Amino acid sequence: MSKIFTYKYFISCLLHLCFITVAWSQNTAPIYPDVYGLRIGVDALSASRNIWDKDFKGLDIQADYRLNKKWYAVAEAGFVDKWKEEDRMTFSTKGSYLRIGADKNLYQNWLDMNNMIYVGGRYGFSLFEQQLHSYEILTQGDYINQVRVNPNETFTGLSAHWIELVTGLKAEVAKNVFIGMSFRLHALIYQKQPESFENLYIPGYGKKYSGNIGASFNYSVSYLFPMKKKYEAPTF
Repeated sequence: MSKIFTYKYFISCLLHLCFITVAWSQNTAPIYPDVYGLRIGVDALSASRNIWDKDFKGLDIQADYRLNKKWYAVAEAGFVDKWKEEDRMTFSTKGSYLRIGADKNLYQNWLDMNNMIYVGGRYGFSLFEQQLHSYEILTQGDYINQVRVNPNETFTGLSAHWIELVTGLKAEVAKNVFIGMSFRLHALIYQKQPESFENLYIPGYGKKYSGNIGASFNYSVSYLFPMKKKYEAPTF
């Protein structure tokens, strides 16, 4: 009888100890802050291109603001002044652009990490001008000759609208400093172009091919300006 009582007492104490341990761990679980603020950066590819490409001048500035645990509002703006010489044509494009949209973070951060693996969308708009410097035509007589024409004709008041599907990542490599990369699919929905000259390059959109679909890839460097913190228990 005493042995049965001892076993019951031991099991009761053990269950009581487990209950206290679980309750204590729940009440004292570490809570890490989610940082909210404005992150501003640049497209590292276009910024570095000003150094090594004498035919390119431009800058792409990117900013996002955290709306809640998963969603970020995004704005990107820039300008491009680009000279391009192709096989039978030389032209230049100069203009500015704006892209606005949102990103959703799909990555579950541990502890106090602020990394992102995201998908998102953009609406893009560009105002620009193009100048046709020269082009070559074929003339046929006794021989077929290539003749270079130099019109130096400028087309102003051009514009384009497009949408983008974006996927990418951002990693915090130092306190509030991030590096990232993204891949984008573009779909041109409207453009105003000259009657006698096709838009071959659109600032903010990139090179325009024969269709209305394009793609681009970029790297970014950005800095987060913290504004507030929200404390939430981590989920795993």
